[in-house]
Amino acid sequence: MKKIVMRSAMLALLLTPAALMAQKATLPKQVTVKGTVKFAPPEGQPRKIWLSRDNGASKPEVVDSVELAPDMTYKFTIKQDHPGIYKLNVMYWDHISFWSDANVTVNSRGYDTAKIKMKIPHFYFVEGSSDNNFINQTELNNTNGYLRSVEEYNEEYFAKQHKEKGGDSAWITYLKTRKRYNPMREDAQQRQDLLMKIYKDRPVLIYALRGMSGMHDTTKYVEVMQHLDRLIARYPWLTEAKTMKATITKNREQMMRLQPGQPVPSIRYPDAAGAMQGLEKYKGKYVLVDFWASWCGPCRAAIPKVKELYEQYKAKGLEVVSVSIDTDKNAWRKAMADEKMPWEQLLSDNKDKTMEQFQFSGIPTLYLIDREGKIVTKFTGYSPEAEAEVKTLIDKGTAAVKPAGERKSIPAVAM
Repeated sequence: MKKIVMRSAMLALLLTPAALMAQKATLPKQVTVKGTVKFAPPEGQPRKIWLSRDNGASKPEVVDSVELAPDMTYKFTIKQDHPGIYKLNVMYWDHISFWSDANVTVNSRGYDTAKIKMKIPHFYFVEGSSDNNFINQTELNNTNGYLRSVEEYNEEYFAKQHKEKGGDSAWITYLKTRKRYNPMREDAQQRQDLLMKIYKDRPVLIYALRGMSGMHDTTKYVEVMQHLDRLIARYPWLTEAKTMKATITKNREQMMRLQPGQPVPSIRYPDAAGAMQGLEKYKGKYVLVDFWASWCGPCRAAIPKVKELYEQYKAKGLEVVSVSIDTDKNAWRKAMADEKMPWEQLLSDNKDKTMEQFQFSGIPTLYLIDREGKIVTKFTGYSPEAEAEVKTLIDKGTAAVKPAGERKSIPAVAM
């Protein structure tokens, strides 16, 4: 009891007007960001670096941009009311986040010199404050988790292929029956939970809270709200926490509208000819709505499998509609020509609105819609397990009547 009283008294002292004024007076009003890039893009490709600030809403706001200098360096001077989360977009190749409570320095690769180019996550250490190290550690955890998930996915795929092509079943049996120490997701979650305990009273915690609300998970939602309320009380100047609380609440309300059994949201997107199209014409059929992009490696890798599914189940009433979130129409058209998908292709005219309306942050994301136009289930990533579930649901003639959680299948590309 004594500890609780003392802690309450200390917090009360911290939140007195004089203490709050002193707290804000110590916040850095200007910081410098210095960066170097190892590989420049070929002639004619962008050499620009954009700087964005995350205000707690769904989309960071671009606040500045510079051209990469001939000596492969760049520099920003940030003038701010209080520290916050910033992101560097280095020529569309590197995406690097940092906390702006001190000067920062970062070295990145830049242009991908590999023959086959894929925009997968890379970790870059940002030299800055101790609070900035929370972002460093979170990003390393996320990057390693993504790469490990891809490796585990590939290993299981090739183990199955080995058996199907006449090999023995020892490999796939081992993967399926051997209990692993700390599976990938559990390991990543343990690391993130530890980081959040260490930094639970620091304003930089909002970096992890952005994507941890688990909108359909009430327990997780309440936990995140409690974190935000504590930060709002301790740091009244942290306006991002207030905005984030409102954004998460709004997203949760939208997520509830996307649960199984709910009608799929109405959409109107242009097709390749520019004509506006919706999903109403597919009533009476199952529809697999696939959100993807031309630059998304896992999306492109999934297309041949979706083709096989489509050919096998078209006669049973399955249709597929691809909705691209590309912002480059030419890249979209080239990808369509390369992939030759035999179903309707639509292009979102507002990527951020589409991602908010359908509540996804990674692609490919797929929704299975029943014959009445209601949501049956959702997948993030396309896996053999997701494919098997779609087949089972169609074979059984399943309608969207039972609520079920989102099916998440790694890998997928985070946005």
